[in-house]
Amino acid sequence: MLSLFTIEYLSLMMSGFTENEGKVPDCQDWTPVTFNKRNVPTLATKPVATSSLANVGVYKAASDDDAKKTKYVSKATSDAVRIARCEKKLTQKELAQKCNLDAAIVNEVERGGGVYNAAHINKIQTVLGVKIPR
Repeated sequence: MLSLFTIEYLSLMMSGFTENEGKVPDCQDWTPVTFNKRNVPTLATKPVATSSLANVGVYKAASDDDAKKTKYVSKATSDAVRIARCEKKLTQKELAQKCNLDAAIVNEVERGGGVYNAAHINKIQTVLGVKIPR
């Protein structure tokens, strides 16, 4: 048995529709939206800025011959750090405090997402007291 509220609701909903519209109302606004394109300067039109440090030789221009691959923390290293930390029953934050590092650095080392930094690995190795593979 339908309640009075249900009957009123259904009659209100159905009164706005005609047979041509079907049973489902089209509540979407399907008008196309266009954005104005800004005139973006290309690299050829931009002046090339030179750094004073580049002129002194601190930064060296990267060429195909001098390309170095970035070293990331290996899976073996990250697993060894995580296992040793768990055996010592330390949290990442506690390990970071003992190593005088930020907790984010320990997190990056354990997940293998950080850039390899030997100083960080050496500090962690010293605090945990285990040999960490590189």
